Amino acid sequence: MTIACTLTIMDRIELMKTFLKVADTGSFTSAADKLSMTPQLASKYVRALEEELEAQLFHRSTRRVTLSDTGAAFYERCSRLVDDYEELKSDVRQDTRTLRGELRVTAPHCLGERYLVDALADFSDQFPEIHASLELTDRYVDLLEEGMDVAIRVGTLADSTLLARQIGMASDVLCASPEYLSGAPSLKQPEDLKNHTCIVDTNFKQRNKWPFEINGQSKVIEVTSRMKINNASGARALALKGRGIVLTPSYMVADDLAEGRLVQLLGDFTGSTLAIHAIYPSTRHLTARVRRFVDFVAQRVKHLR
Repeated sequence: MTIACTLTIMDRIELMKTFLKVADTGSFTSAADKLSMTPQLASKYVRALEEELEAQLFHRSTRRVTLSDTGAAFYERCSRLVDDYEELKSDVRQDTRTLRGELRVTAPHCLGERYLVDALADFSDQFPEIHASLELTDRYVDLLEEGMDVAIRVGTLADSTLLARQIGMASDVLCASPEYLSGAPSLKQPEDLKNHTCIVDTNFKQRNKWPFEINGQSKVIEVTSRMKINNASGARALALKGRGIVLTPSYMVADDLAEGRLVQLLGDFTGSTLAIHAIYPSTRHLTARVRRFVDFVAQRVKHLR
């Protein structure tokens, strides 16, 4: 009878922890030292795991051990499984001080740069055993395919199997610089935009078709643009240079409006809201670290309007 035949679930967790440590250090001796066991026991654990899996996980030499192709493929999934087990223990104990493991987050560039970078840094300070990564991109990210734990998204959500939690709200703001307005035609109604130069953010779904509320009814005004850009930060920068009128999320220009660098326009006709959601894969256990991070971000964006 082999060792693996008598293994319990708890035994398997210990074997996998040993496997991961040997893979990380490239040495049974170093791994054993970190795990407070003998090198002989570490080697025994790895061999038991190999018997259980009926696969060779390491290439062994007198100087170093390296992962086999099978071992390399097993490493990532094993790491996540052990990580999830540790999170499960934290959940049961309700002890957030023990939060640990990887946290993979994606968010759009502009919201991420303004709020998520600082939030992630502060979150990491509070929970130093969490290893976080943030991918800022305006493209659609497939969370399952790309191994993300959570996505922060702004605007209307597409139908999907993903789970969503609304964590904040923002609104669209129409604005321009005093420099542009000083020499521009009158702007009293949305229809007057036909006489103006507008800056179009091509990440905006409707691009140059801007929505307004006119006499209680929704209406889309098609604007003329000499300059298009696929980034809200770039659209804001062009507006600050006096190159035209921009329609952009309120969080992009709140400071500029407060300090007079930009002027809000047609406030009685705008105000379409943008929901901010945290999105999770429905097939993945929502770990304590993800829940805590989403709560943390929700506090950072709850003041947005």
